[in-house]
Amino acid sequence: MQVNQSYDPTTEEASVKQLNYRAGSRIPSVQLLGEEGRPDNYRFTFNRWSDDKGGGWPAPRHHHPFEQVRYAIEGDYTISKGNVMPPGWVAYFPESVYYGPQVKETNLRMVELQFGGPTGLGYYSTRQRRAAYDELIARGGTFEKGFYQWTDDAGNMHRQDSSEAVWEVAMDVPKIVYPKPRYNSIILMDPDSFAWRKDAPGVGRKLLGVFTERELRINLIQLDKGASFSIGEEPANEIVFLTQGSLSYGNETYVPHAAFATSAGERPDSLVAAEQSEMLYVKLPTFAEA
Repeated sequence: MQVNQSYDPTTEEASVKQLNYRAGSRIPSVQLLGEEGRPDNYRFTFNRWSDDKGGGWPAPRHHHPFEQVRYAIEGDYTISKGNVMPPGWVAYFPESVYYGPQVKETNLRMVELQFGGPTGLGYYSTRQRRAAYDELIARGGTFEKGFYQWTDDAGNMHRQDSSEAVWEVAMDVPKIVYPKPRYNSIILMDPDSFAWRKDAPGVGRKLLGVFTERELRINLIQLDKGASFSIGEEPANEIVFLTQGSLSYGNETYVPHAAFATSAGERPDSLVAAEQSEMLYVKLPTFAEA
């Protein structure tokens, strides 16, 4: 099992900050990583946004060939005009679905899980993104206001969404291809509107949703003191993010914002509540061929 202690702003990965190809400054702390080159690759980060460029993180309207789950902890997040995601809510961003223009303010604290979607196109690793970014800069282009801009040999200026440009180079494809969307918009979920259901003595669950034929599953889990939660029983990657309380694993106790992950085929393991605890649980898409 991958384990990452609770978020600590003094240990942020400064090298990742250099990968900002949107306007503004995102400061991610990478907590969990999948395996490069697999359709079920993923990246789980705890993010905040700096004001060293005079604002938060604006981004133009765009979409991705991968998927995302986001959980807002605190602060202000405008997903699109007039569409604000309150703290405590969970959002699912399906493959190919447009969103934005968005603004992530400097007071925002949010975890983001990005992963290969149901079509099986995968997700680029940090190493692949870094190499792609460096190559695009070496070609003479620039990243400005969420776009990659360059001039061709004939002197014509071109502009492309920065995420698209990085994807094409990182994944070694001549042109990005978006699968036909399965949904018509992102899906915002208010966990307070869901009821707890008992899975077992001391274990409660809020099933927020199951999506696509690959069965992405998003839950909140509640444990009474001493109760345990098994992770690693699914034929897919599983992610747990502790939102309240504390969990014991091995000889360690983990406090809020700790993160845990198991891989498809890994032996099951258990997390035990040292006090009443709640966590976000995501079972990623199942790929029989992964």
